Amino acid sequence: MATIPKRPVPIQLRYRGIALDREALQRLVSQGLDQEGAHADLGIGLILAGDRLVHRLNRDFRGKDRPTDVLSFTNDEPDLDPDEPRLLGEVIISLPQCVRQAREQAVPTGVELVRLVVHGVLHVLGYDHIAPEDRKRMAPRERKLRAWATRQAIGASVLRASAARAPR
Repeated sequence: MATIPKRPVPIQLRYRGIALDREALQRLVSQGLDQEGAHADLGIGLILAGDRLVHRLNRDFRGKDRPTDVLSFTNDEPDLDPDEPRLLGEVIISLPQCVRQAREQAVPTGVELVRLVVHGVLHVLGYDHIAPEDRKRMAPRERKLRAWATRQAIGASVLRASAARAPR
């Protein structure tokens, strides 16, 4: 039986006191790539960080001097080195902003994290939501991938914060 190659989905956690279900997040990103027909050996990196890093990146790359919830960066030329993962881009999420938004919406933080990961993955894949016609293309894809995550029980338990170090 042939082994199915695993997509590269490196995850960097740049925030202390957080427990992640890395496998669930990797499956979510991989499903998004599969859903959109990305080549099987391509992946997306995921970085979960604090407001300070996301604020700096938002300022430096988008000209917006404030933190945001999710940033996506595409890699126009995935690495051809066979020893390096071939990444289409990276999704960078502010965990404190994720927590704030989850509280505002009265949803578990893991559910909000799934929403942000899905949103970021679709941005890396070239989708946008600024113009109404772009929103019409992106929104159903977001709903489809989030529904898949719900069916797979990827959500509430994907992220847990210790009481001592919960993002604010």
